[in-house]
Amino acid sequence: MIWYKKLYLGESIKQARWVRYQISYGKNPKGYYCITLPEQGENLLDIYPSRLLRTDGFNGEDLRIIGVASDKKEAFDVVRDIIEDVYVHTRGFDIKGYLGIQI
Repeated sequence: MIWYKKLYLGESIKQARWVRYQISYGKNPKGYYCITLPEQGENLLDIYPSRLLRTDGFNGEDLRIIGVASDKKEAFDVVRDIIEDVYVHTRGFDIKGYLGIQI
């Protein structure tokens, strides 16, 4: 997992470092949702439950996490905030370009 420096957080997330630690190293991370850049296809963003990222069959090494939320509804709110932020500043939907992420 690759974490974006200026992580977008849901309103209920108070300790970003602790959440990052739980998701990255915790055996059973609380029910967080991670917003990532899409792995393939034409999606703008992907949303994954944090428990999925810690399973053996899931290869999340190259995932670029740019946001975290505490539940699914909040994850949709964070996605909306990201897309709105990108559109307001660029009048487009190039999220990778706006965030300065090279792949």
